[in-house]
Amino acid sequence: MKRIFMFGYYGFNNIGDEAILEAIVASFRAEMPGIQLAALSYNAIETEKRYKIEAVSRNRFWQVVKKIYQSDVVMSGGGSILQDITSSRSLLYYLGIILLAKMAGKKVVFYGNGFGPINRPFNKWLAKVIINKVDLITLRDNESKKVMESLGVSKPITVTADAAFNLESIESEENLSFKEPVVGISIRNWKGKENYCRIIALCADQLVKRGYRILFLPMHHPSDIRISEEVASMMESPSMILDHPMKPREMIAQMSKLNFLIGMRLHSLIFAAIAGVPMVGLSYESKVSSFLNQVGQPCAGDVESLTEQEIMESIALLIKEQESYVANLIETKKKLSIKALKNAKMLREFMDKGEKW
Repeated sequence: MKRIFMFGYYGFNNIGDEAILEAIVASFRAEMPGIQLAALSYNAIETEKRYKIEAVSRNRFWQVVKKIYQSDVVMSGGGSILQDITSSRSLLYYLGIILLAKMAGKKVVFYGNGFGPINRPFNKWLAKVIINKVDLITLRDNESKKVMESLGVSKPITVTADAAFNLESIESEENLSFKEPVVGISIRNWKGKENYCRIIALCADQLVKRGYRILFLPMHHPSDIRISEEVASMMESPSMILDHPMKPREMIAQMSKLNFLIGMRLHSLIFAAIAGVPMVGLSYESKVSSFLNQVGQPCAGDVESLTEQEIMESIALLIKEQESYVANLIETKKKLSIKALKNAKMLREFMDKGEKW
């Protein structure tokens, strides 16, 4: 029986990355029953408990090396982990895993990943050299493919979709309901936060005056809770923060109750799309604006230069054309779900060929 070792940003209380891992594990068990799975994680005990797979702590180097040698396939499982916009450290860490796997004679797979940006010249060169050794590459969007190819990667690349599109909602113990229409807000800490936090608070107060209830939906604990609290404290009107960790499918269920979402984090927008809830995006990286364009939803602009007028105009357009936006979203979600399934199907075909390895 083949063994797969997955690495990604798992175990950090980021609900988007946990959604990816949950969807991958479910897809593998459906497509390849009996496959042996292990994952790299910041919180190995919790990962093992939640997904019923083996997990290895990312801080235990020799255990990571051992798991690579024990595996048939080493897989980058979704997310945008190969980038240097914050620092080079994590990029070099993940590239090191790929290089070590190839030195050990293992097959390496990219599975529905985002990619980039990579800005530093040495990092670009190193990424090109190492990624050209990867055996199978599927990426979640065309922009990631363009960025990867611009580095000089010559391997075949298939564009699929984010693995999280294979998740469905499930009711949580906390089943929130409101008399008023509800607007969800999902934001994160980023450059220029003093400006965009103030602007979002002003817009939220305007929405409350129009009869909406504001619900903050943190996607990464505890950092998103803190910045949600900052915005809430700037508001004149009361709001609510969903301040305890939720499982991905529970969060999707909560989002399904929204009238619309104002979101920064990519997976808050993906969850809204899965739930069929229209959205206004606030772009902090190109992956956000790229996704909004893909699903035909408005982008209010870049968070570093955001204005109150841009957000309110985008909201007004969304409300005016809500039926059209929802219909388009539902149709696009179906297509992306099919594309997301292609990740597992391509890997299964690749693994079937591996009987000759």
